[in-house]
Amino acid sequence: MQNVLLENHNSRLKLNLEKGGQIEELMLKNNSSERLISVILPFNKEGNFFLSGNFLMYPWVNRLEKNQINVEEKQISIEPLATNPEFHPIHGLFFNKSRKVIEIKKNFVKLEPIEVNSNFAHFTESFTLEENSLRIRTDFYNTTNDIQEFAYGYHPYLRLNTNLENCEIYTNLTDYIPLTANFLPNQNLEKRNITEIINQNKPIGKLKLDHLLTGSEKDLFFGIIDKKENTLLQVRVSKDSKLPLPYFQVYTPEARSSIAIEPMSATGNAFFIQNSGLQRLAPDEHTFGEFIIEIITIE
Repeated sequence: MQNVLLENHNSRLKLNLEKGGQIEELMLKNNSSERLISVILPFNKEGNFFLSGNFLMYPWVNRLEKNQINVEEKQISIEPLATNPEFHPIHGLFFNKSRKVIEIKKNFVKLEPIEVNSNFAHFTESFTLEENSLRIRTDFYNTTNDIQEFAYGYHPYLRLNTNLENCEIYTNLTDYIPLTANFLPNQNLEKRNITEIINQNKPIGKLKLDHLLTGSEKDLFFGIIDKKENTLLQVRVSKDSKLPLPYFQVYTPEARSSIAIEPMSATGNAFFIQNSGLQRLAPDEHTFGEFIIEIITIE
């Protein structure tokens, strides 16, 4: 099976299983207009894998400074699937690895990777499609006798019918963490007020973002508003999530046709930064994280 199609009334989700569960289509209903909106820039099979759709980042998010990590007294050598121009491993080990279906209903599917890496927790991904939202839950299981560490996140490219530059930002994130020239977080995770880079009451315009944002609320969110259509499209951390997702990387591509809003359990380079949000699982332990992509009518 190469693709999975979920439906709920008129809403649709199409996943490419051979490409790590990449999203080829996500159509959600806009209640204010009663129309369906394509809210994710569809995965482009012919283009750069990292510039469309939505993909899992695991067992690290964004960049690592090197491909040797230590967990307890165990040294793990990483063979990255991809690196940036500075040869930093990027986006983890599973973003494009094939998935298989372990449970499916009309508006729900649970996937797991075909390949297993015993150095890191086994995971499953559950997608639940509602008329106005997509809920993505990721479960992690330590099936070994060793402590395992990881970070995870997702990288969706969101869009509305209007030009991105006409949209306004809506968020309860309060701070950003400056990145180095190599886009790694500063080692002490120094924070600055988000108002230095974002004005929520003005259109995005030509604003360029590639920033690591954070906040203290449990149900953090970041979205874009189309005031002409009275529509908000946002990524929101689920109140049910056992894992905190306190970091969002937000990126505006050069094409300006979408915005990447990436909920994450830790910062980039998490294996090399103290208090980065790196998760630890004891043998036989289980945990999960969950977030929601939703379209909301605003007054």
